[in-house]
Amino acid sequence: MDNLAHRYYAYTRKTIRGPFAPCDIAQLPGFSKNTLICPENALGQWREAGQENTFQIYFTAVTGEPVSQAKPKPPLNAEQAESRATRSLLEKAITKNSDLESDVRTMRHEYLREKKHFDEESRKKDSEIKNLVEKLKRSVETARGMVIEHPSWETLYKTLKKRSEEKLFEATQALSEKTSEIIRLKNQMQSMVDNYETAKRKNSENDTKQMAAVEGQLKDLKNQLEEKEMVVLTLSDNITSLLGKNEEFQHIMLDERRDYEEQSKKFCEEIGELRSELNWKNHESRQISADLADTLRRLKEFEANENTKTMEQQELYAILHSKIKLLSGYFENLESRVKYAFKKA
Repeated sequence: MDNLAHRYYAYTRKTIRGPFAPCDIAQLPGFSKNTLICPENALGQWREAGQENTFQIYFTAVTGEPVSQAKPKPPLNAEQAESRATRSLLEKAITKNSDLESDVRTMRHEYLREKKHFDEESRKKDSEIKNLVEKLKRSVETARGMVIEHPSWETLYKTLKKRSEEKLFEATQALSEKTSEIIRLKNQMQSMVDNYETAKRKNSENDTKQMAAVEGQLKDLKNQLEEKEMVVLTLSDNITSLLGKNEEFQHIMLDERRDYEEQSKKFCEEIGELRSELNWKNHESRQISADLADTLRRLKEFEANENTKTMEQQELYAILHSKIKLLSGYFENLESRVKYAFKKA
């Protein structure tokens, strides 16, 4: 477990390398404090190398100063998103492979344990057979030496030989059974290895298909992102143009407002002048009306006095009549000018 805790996987150049010791990972090309690493005994827990205390000494040795704390990560771009998706698929593949490897290791341990037990049993049987053979040989030699002295040793020899042959047969049968068991375990082991290779190949094919699908999705997302960026740039240019036109329009409005204020000021001055002139003309018209009334009164007096009318009075009457017509036209013209001025205001 200590060795597993001090070995890591490293994700560099879109490839998972390892497991290696920290000193070996630090020698990998492209290794930096931003390289993703994962402990061998904690698959799936990827972190940056700059955040692991084990790798601090390597960065300190390179830069001459301790590694600063990790800065906030910027938003992911398309390449980082692709790397993250690839990393997730690779983590899943590593997890599946580790599960399969653990199963294979378990079965291998069981096979080795059975094989060891069988070897021990075989050695015991072999030792027993050897002991029996030695005993049999000694018995035969003893029987040959004593056959003249005691004829029953021949019967004993045959009995011992028969028993040894039976035990040898039993040992041979047990050995054949163990051999068949070993063959069965080997076949089972080979079948498991084949299944593992098949599962590994299927996982590799599935991972390849998933990678292709993810790459296609990332390509589509990249195209959509480029289109969105073009739309944003176009909108930005349009907004800039609209802002420029808005400023120009505001300048035009300010100029128009100044011109309007100047025209209003001039118009108010003209209205004031017209009103003063109108007041003066009204004053004159009142005086003329008074003179006209006096003249009419005199005319009536002249008309009443028909006997005293002379040629001079007729001329005076004609002159007054023409002046009255001129004054009437003048007043009509003045009234139309005042009405036009008020309508314009």
